[in-house]
Amino acid sequence: MPAYKDDLMTVGELARRVGVTVRTIQYYDARGVVSPSELSEGGRRLYSQENLERLRIACFLRELGLSLNDISSLFQEEG
Repeated sequence: MPAYKDDLMTVGELARRVGVTVRTIQYYDARGVVSPSELSEGGRRLYSQENLERLRIACFLRELGLSLNDISSLFQEEG
């Protein structure tokens, strides 16, 4: 259960739900694939359900062999 308002989750909670490492999420953030929805007052990255779905899609596309550049471009085209 997320400890933050509006069902936001920390990077650790997001990583556990998707089955990747915190470092993977940080790397994907740096590459523009998934970014936090907001920051807590203490500066912690907080992720939404939409971020969760986006990360799951990104991981699936990586398994299919798409590069992070391609995935980032797809997400940018999406809106």
